[in-house]
Amino acid sequence: MKRRSFLQSLALATSGLALPNIAWGQEKRFEGITLNINGYGGDYDRILVETVAKPLEEQTGLTVMHTPSTAAAATARILASPANPPFDLIMADSPNMPDLIKAEAITPTDLDADLIAMLSPNIREFGDHGIPMSASSMVLTHNTKLVDPPVESYADLARPDLEGRVATLNLENGGGVLFLLALAKANGGSEDNVGPGFEALRRIKPNITSTTASTVNLLQLFEQEEALAGPFWDGRVFSMQRAGKPMSLIVPVEGLYGLRSYINPVKGTKHPEAVKAYLEQLLTGPFMTEMSRFFGYVPTTRVQLPPDVAANMIPYGENGLQNLQPVDWQKVAAYRGEWIAQFNREMR
Repeated sequence: MKRRSFLQSLALATSGLALPNIAWGQEKRFEGITLNINGYGGDYDRILVETVAKPLEEQTGLTVMHTPSTAAAATARILASPANPPFDLIMADSPNMPDLIKAEAITPTDLDADLIAMLSPNIREFGDHGIPMSASSMVLTHNTKLVDPPVESYADLARPDLEGRVATLNLENGGGVLFLLALAKANGGSEDNVGPGFEALRRIKPNITSTTASTVNLLQLFEQEEALAGPFWDGRVFSMQRAGKPMSLIVPVEGLYGLRSYINPVKGTKHPEAVKAYLEQLLTGPFMTEMSRFFGYVPTTRVQLPPDVAANMIPYGENGLQNLQPVDWQKVAAYRGEWIAQFNREMR
Protein backbone atom coordinates (compact mmCIF):
# COMPACT_ATOMS: atom_id res chain seq x y z
CA MET A 1 0.00 0.00 0.00
CA LYS A 2 1.33 3.42 -0.89
CA ARG A 3 2.05 5.78 1.99
CA ARG A 4 -0.62 8.33 0.98
CA SER A 5 -3.32 5.69 0.61
CA PHE A 6 -2.30 4.13 3.92
CA LEU A 7 -2.56 7.39 5.82
CA GLN A 8 -5.86 8.22 4.14
CA SER A 9 -7.29 4.93 5.37
CA LEU A 10 -6.14 5.74 8.90
CA ALA A 11 -7.77 9.18 8.74
CA LEU A 12 -11.04 7.58 7.71
CA ALA A 13 -10.79 5.17 10.62
CA THR A 14 -10.51 7.99 13.14
CA SER A 15 -13.62 9.66 11.74
CA GLY A 16 -15.75 6.71 12.71
CA LEU A 17 -15.51 4.42 9.68
CA ALA A 18 -14.46 0.79 9.95
CA LEU A 19 -10.76 0.30 10.63
CA PRO A 20 -8.93 -1.75 8.00
CA ASN A 21 -7.54 -4.97 9.36
CA ILE A 22 -3.88 -3.89 9.21
CA ALA A 23 -2.67 -5.20 12.56
CA TRP A 24 -3.23 -8.88 12.01
CA GLY A 25 -3.30 -11.39 9.24
CA GLN A 26 -6.09 -13.68 10.35
CA GLU A 27 -8.94 -13.77 12.82
CA LYS A 28 -8.38 -15.02 16.37
CA ARG A 29 -4.67 -15.57 15.82
CA PHE A 30 -3.98 -14.47 19.40
CA GLU A 31 -6.57 -16.79 20.97
CA GLY A 32 -5.28 -18.01 24.33
CA ILE A 33 -2.69 -15.24 24.69
CA THR A 34 -2.89 -12.69 27.51
CA LEU A 35 -0.97 -9.40 27.49
CA ASN A 36 -0.23 -7.92 30.90
CA ILE A 37 -0.01 -4.14 31.13
CA ASN A 38 0.02 -1.76 34.07
CA GLY A 39 -2.64 0.93 34.20
CA TYR A 40 -3.32 4.44 35.49
CA GLY A 41 -6.78 3.61 36.81
CA GLY A 42 -10.21 5.18 36.40
CA ASP A 43 -11.35 6.58 33.08
CA TYR A 44 -7.88 6.42 31.52
CA ASP A 45 -7.93 2.62 31.75
CA ARG A 46 -11.60 2.51 30.76
CA ILE A 47 -10.82 4.29 27.49
CA LEU A 48 -7.90 1.94 26.85
CA VAL A 49 -10.15 -1.07 27.35
CA GLU A 50 -12.95 0.26 25.15
CA THR A 51 -10.79 1.50 22.27
CA VAL A 52 -7.84 -0.91 22.30
CA ALA A 53 -8.38 -4.06 24.36
CA LYS A 54 -11.97 -4.90 23.38
CA PRO A 55 -11.48 -4.45 19.62
CA LEU A 56 -8.36 -6.62 19.76
CA GLU A 57 -10.17 -9.33 21.68
CA GLU A 58 -13.10 -9.30 19.25
CA GLN A 59 -10.91 -9.45 16.16
CA THR A 60 -7.93 -11.52 17.27
CA GLY A 61 -8.93 -13.33 20.46
CA LEU A 62 -6.24 -11.48 22.45
CA THR A 63 -6.90 -10.95 26.16
CA VAL A 64 -5.48 -7.80 27.75
CA MET A 65 -5.12 -7.42 31.51
CA HIS A 66 -4.56 -3.94 32.98
CA THR A 67 -3.21 -3.71 36.55
CA PRO A 68 -3.71 -0.16 37.88
CA SER A 69 -0.80 1.36 39.78
CA THR A 70 1.46 4.36 39.63
CA ALA A 71 3.99 4.54 36.81
CA ALA A 72 6.76 4.62 39.43
CA ALA A 73 5.52 1.42 41.07
CA ALA A 74 5.22 -0.36 37.72
CA THR A 75 8.72 0.75 36.79
CA ALA A 76 10.08 -0.57 40.09
CA ARG A 77 8.46 -3.98 39.44
CA ILE A 78 10.03 -4.18 35.98
CA LEU A 79 13.48 -3.21 37.27
CA ALA A 80 13.25 -5.69 40.15
CA SER A 81 12.52 -8.66 37.89
CA PRO A 82 14.34 -8.25 34.56
CA ALA A 83 14.54 -11.99 33.89
CA ASN A 84 10.82 -12.52 34.46
CA PRO A 85 9.06 -9.20 33.83
CA PRO A 86 5.51 -8.91 35.17
CA PHE A 87 4.31 -6.95 32.12
CA ASP A 88 4.49 -7.31 28.36
CA LEU A 89 3.97 -3.58 27.89
CA ILE A 90 4.59 -0.85 30.43
CA MET A 91 2.95 2.56 30.57
CA ALA A 92 5.46 4.99 32.02
CA ASP A 93 5.74 8.75 32.28
CA SER A 94 8.64 10.95 31.19
CA PRO A 95 10.32 10.81 34.65
CA ASN A 96 10.40 7.00 34.56
CA MET A 97 11.74 6.58 31.04
CA PRO A 98 15.47 7.25 31.70
CA ASP A 99 15.63 4.47 34.31
CA LEU A 100 13.86 1.99 32.03
CA ILE A 101 16.14 2.83 29.11
CA LYS A 102 19.33 2.72 31.21
CA ALA A 103 18.39 -0.71 32.57
CA GLU A 104 17.54 -1.93 29.05
CA ALA A 105 14.21 -3.05 30.47
CA ILE A 106 12.30 -1.81 27.43
CA THR A 107 13.01 -2.13 23.72
CA PRO A 108 12.72 0.44 20.92
CA THR A 109 9.37 0.30 19.16
CA ASP A 110 9.33 -1.95 16.10
CA LEU A 111 6.53 -0.44 14.02
CA ASP A 112 6.17 0.39 10.34
CA ALA A 113 7.42 3.80 9.32
CA ASP A 114 3.91 4.85 8.27
CA LEU A 115 2.66 4.24 11.80
CA ILE A 116 5.52 6.16 13.41
CA ALA A 117 4.84 8.99 10.95
CA MET A 118 1.41 9.39 12.54
CA LEU A 119 3.04 10.83 15.68
CA SER A 120 3.11 14.60 16.10
CA PRO A 121 6.43 16.27 15.25
CA ASN A 122 8.96 16.38 18.12
CA ILE A 123 6.54 14.59 20.46
CA ARG A 124 9.04 11.84 21.37
CA GLU A 125 11.59 12.74 24.04
CA PHE A 126 13.61 9.51 24.08
CA GLY A 127 14.43 8.68 20.48
CA ASP A 128 13.02 5.36 19.32
CA HIS A 129 11.89 4.37 22.81
CA GLY A 130 8.23 4.66 23.67
CA ILE A 131 5.01 5.57 21.90
CA PRO A 132 3.54 8.76 23.43
CA MET A 133 -0.04 8.04 24.47
CA SER A 134 -0.97 11.36 26.03
CA ALA A 135 0.57 14.68 27.00
CA SER A 136 -0.43 15.94 30.43
CA SER A 137 0.22 19.21 32.23
CA MET A 138 -0.08 20.28 35.84
CA VAL A 139 -2.58 23.08 36.35
CA LEU A 140 -4.21 24.68 39.37
CA THR A 141 -7.74 23.84 40.36
CA HIS A 142 -10.08 25.01 43.09
CA ASN A 143 -13.74 24.61 43.97
CA THR A 144 -15.32 27.74 42.52
CA LYS A 145 -18.31 27.57 44.89
CA LEU A 146 -16.30 27.24 48.08
CA VAL A 147 -13.02 29.09 47.42
CA ASP A 148 -12.93 32.86 47.00
CA PRO A 149 -10.84 34.64 45.80
CA PRO A 150 -9.66 32.29 43.03
CA VAL A 151 -6.38 30.41 43.30
CA GLU A 152 -4.08 31.69 40.56
CA SER A 153 -0.58 30.65 41.62
CA TYR A 154 1.04 27.83 43.57
CA ALA A 155 1.97 30.45 46.16
CA ASP A 156 -1.76 31.04 46.73
CA LEU A 157 -2.03 27.53 48.16
CA ALA A 158 -0.37 28.91 51.33
CA ARG A 159 -3.24 31.36 51.94
CA PRO A 160 -4.71 31.18 55.49
CA ASP A 161 -8.25 30.66 54.14
CA LEU A 162 -7.12 27.34 52.60
CA GLU A 163 -5.99 25.75 55.86
CA GLY A 164 -6.78 22.02 55.69
CA ARG A 165 -8.25 22.39 52.20
CA VAL A 166 -5.30 21.64 49.89
CA ALA A 167 -4.37 18.24 48.47
CA THR A 168 -1.54 17.26 46.13
CA LEU A 169 0.19 14.34 44.50
CA ASN A 170 3.36 13.10 46.14
CA LEU A 171 6.65 12.54 44.33
CA GLU A 172 5.88 8.92 43.48
CA ASN A 173 3.52 10.44 40.92
CA GLY A 174 5.04 12.49 38.10
CA GLY A 175 2.61 15.28 38.90
CA GLY A 176 4.18 15.70 42.31
CA VAL A 177 7.61 15.99 40.69
CA LEU A 178 6.34 18.71 38.34
CA PHE A 179 4.76 20.58 41.26
CA LEU A 180 8.08 20.55 43.15
CA LEU A 181 10.03 21.68 40.08
CA ALA A 182 7.58 24.51 39.43
CA LEU A 183 7.98 25.70 43.03
CA ALA A 184 11.75 25.40 42.82
CA LYS A 185 12.20 27.25 39.52
CA ALA A 186 9.73 29.99 40.47
CA ASN A 187 11.93 30.70 43.48
CA GLY A 188 15.33 30.62 41.80
CA GLY A 189 16.03 26.90 41.91
CA SER A 190 16.51 24.20 39.27
CA GLU A 191 16.70 20.43 38.82
CA ASP A 192 20.13 20.66 40.49
CA ASN A 193 18.77 22.76 43.36
CA VAL A 194 15.22 22.02 44.49
CA GLY A 195 15.85 23.55 47.92
CA PRO A 196 13.74 26.63 47.09
CA GLY A 197 10.92 24.29 46.08
CA PHE A 198 10.94 22.58 49.45
CA GLU A 199 11.03 25.97 51.17
CA ALA A 200 7.90 26.97 49.27
CA LEU A 201 6.31 23.62 50.10
CA ARG A 202 6.88 24.24 53.81
CA ARG A 203 4.83 27.42 53.52
CA ILE A 204 1.98 25.42 51.96
CA LYS A 205 2.25 22.43 54.33
CA PRO A 206 -0.11 23.76 57.07
CA ASN A 207 -2.90 23.81 54.48
CA ILE A 208 -2.28 20.33 53.07
CA THR A 209 -4.86 17.80 54.17
CA SER A 210 -3.62 14.92 51.99
CA THR A 211 -0.80 13.83 49.71
CA THR A 212 -1.23 10.76 47.51
CA ALA A 213 0.50 8.81 44.77
CA SER A 214 -2.84 8.00 43.16
CA THR A 215 -4.37 10.27 40.54
CA VAL A 216 -7.74 8.59 41.07
CA ASN A 217 -7.53 9.14 44.82
CA LEU A 218 -6.85 12.86 44.37
CA LEU A 219 -9.73 13.07 41.90
CA GLN A 220 -12.05 11.60 44.53
CA LEU A 221 -10.83 14.06 47.17
CA PHE A 222 -11.80 16.99 44.93
CA GLU A 223 -15.08 15.43 43.81
CA GLN A 224 -16.15 14.70 47.38
CA GLU A 225 -15.02 18.18 48.55
CA GLU A 226 -12.60 16.71 51.06
CA ALA A 227 -10.05 18.97 49.34
CA LEU A 228 -10.90 22.26 47.67
CA ALA A 229 -7.71 23.33 45.91
CA GLY A 230 -4.39 22.06 44.64
CA PRO A 231 -2.26 21.20 41.61
CA PHE A 232 -3.72 18.51 39.37
CA TRP A 233 -3.53 17.04 35.89
CA ASP A 234 -5.26 19.16 33.27
CA GLY A 235 -7.19 16.21 31.84
CA ARG A 236 -8.56 15.13 35.20
CA VAL A 237 -9.75 18.67 35.89
CA PHE A 238 -11.34 18.82 32.45
CA SER A 239 -13.17 15.54 33.10
CA MET A 240 -14.54 16.94 36.38
CA GLN A 241 -15.77 20.05 34.58
CA ARG A 242 -17.51 17.92 31.97
CA ALA A 243 -19.24 16.05 34.78
CA GLY A 244 -20.57 19.34 36.17
CA LYS A 245 -18.17 19.68 39.10
CA PRO A 246 -17.41 23.33 40.04
CA MET A 247 -13.64 23.03 39.56
CA SER A 248 -11.50 25.66 37.86
CA LEU A 249 -8.73 24.92 35.35
CA ILE A 250 -6.03 27.59 35.62
CA VAL A 251 -2.53 27.82 34.18
CA PRO A 252 -0.51 28.83 37.27
CA VAL A 253 1.53 32.01 37.36
CA GLU A 254 4.64 29.87 37.83
CA GLY A 255 4.20 28.43 34.34
CA LEU A 256 3.02 25.22 32.74
CA TYR A 257 4.95 22.02 33.43
CA GLY A 258 4.03 18.75 31.79
CA LEU A 259 5.10 15.31 30.70
CA ARG A 260 4.28 12.58 28.22
CA SER A 261 2.87 9.18 29.07
CA TYR A 262 4.50 6.45 26.99
CA ILE A 263 3.73 2.84 26.28
CA ASN A 264 6.74 0.59 25.80
CA PRO A 265 7.40 -3.03 24.78
CA VAL A 266 9.05 -4.78 27.71
CA LYS A 267 12.26 -6.65 26.97
CA GLY A 268 11.69 -10.37 27.29
CA THR A 269 7.99 -10.41 26.49
CA LYS A 270 6.90 -13.80 25.18
CA HIS A 271 4.34 -12.22 22.86
CA PRO A 272 6.10 -9.66 20.62
CA GLU A 273 3.57 -9.96 17.79
CA ALA A 274 0.64 -9.38 20.14
CA VAL A 275 2.50 -6.39 21.61
CA LYS A 276 2.89 -4.97 18.10
CA ALA A 277 -0.81 -5.49 17.39
CA TYR A 278 -1.69 -3.62 20.59
CA LEU A 279 0.46 -0.65 19.63
CA GLU A 280 -1.01 -0.57 16.12
CA GLN A 281 -4.54 -0.57 17.47
CA LEU A 282 -3.66 2.21 19.90
CA LEU A 283 -2.30 4.40 17.10
CA THR A 284 -4.89 3.69 14.43
CA GLY A 285 -8.06 3.19 16.45
CA PRO A 286 -10.21 5.77 18.27
CA PHE A 287 -8.04 5.96 21.41
CA MET A 288 -6.52 9.39 20.69
CA THR A 289 -9.85 10.94 19.77
CA GLU A 290 -11.57 9.57 22.86
CA MET A 291 -8.76 10.75 25.13
CA SER A 292 -9.15 14.25 23.68
CA ARG A 293 -12.92 14.02 23.98
CA PHE A 294 -12.95 12.94 27.63
CA PHE A 295 -9.82 14.55 29.10
CA GLY A 296 -9.20 17.44 26.71
CA TYR A 297 -5.67 16.15 26.08
CA VAL A 298 -3.82 17.45 23.03
CA PRO A 299 -3.44 14.32 20.84
CA THR A 300 0.05 12.92 20.37
CA THR A 301 -0.71 11.90 16.78
CA ARG A 302 -1.77 13.80 13.69
CA VAL A 303 -5.35 12.59 14.10
CA GLN A 304 -7.98 15.06 12.89
CA LEU A 305 -10.36 15.62 15.78
CA PRO A 306 -14.09 15.93 15.19
CA PRO A 307 -15.22 19.58 15.40
CA ASP A 308 -17.10 19.06 18.66
CA VAL A 309 -13.96 17.66 20.31
CA ALA A 310 -11.58 20.26 18.91
CA ALA A 311 -13.89 23.04 20.11
CA ASN A 312 -13.56 21.86 23.71
CA MET A 313 -9.81 21.47 23.95
CA ILE A 314 -8.12 22.67 27.11
CA PRO A 315 -7.59 26.47 27.21
CA TYR A 316 -4.07 26.56 25.81
CA GLY A 317 -5.25 24.61 22.76
CA GLU A 318 -3.49 22.62 20.07
CA ASN A 319 -0.16 24.41 20.53
CA GLY A 320 -0.17 23.76 24.26
CA LEU A 321 2.91 21.54 24.19
CA GLN A 322 4.97 24.46 22.93
CA ASN A 323 4.09 26.36 26.12
CA LEU A 324 5.54 23.75 28.48
CA GLN A 325 8.53 24.71 30.61
CA PRO A 326 11.62 22.58 29.86
CA VAL A 327 12.46 19.72 32.21
CA ASP A 328 15.73 17.75 32.27
CA TRP A 329 14.37 14.23 32.78
CA GLN A 330 17.85 12.70 33.07
CA LYS A 331 18.53 14.86 36.13
CA VAL A 332 15.07 14.16 37.51
CA ALA A 333 15.80 10.43 37.28
CA ALA A 334 19.14 10.90 39.03
CA TYR A 335 17.77 12.95 41.94
CA ARG A 336 14.24 11.66 42.33
CA GLY A 337 15.02 9.12 45.03
CA GLU A 338 16.55 11.85 47.20
CA TRP A 339 13.59 14.13 46.55
CA ILE A 340 11.10 11.44 47.53
CA ALA A 341 12.92 10.76 50.79
CA GLN A 342 12.99 14.47 51.66
CA PHE A 343 9.34 14.95 50.64
CA ASN A 344 8.29 12.09 52.91
CA ARG A 345 10.23 13.61 55.81
CA GLU A 346 8.83 17.08 55.20
CA MET A 347 5.21 15.91 54.94
CA ARG A 348 5.13 13.84 58.13
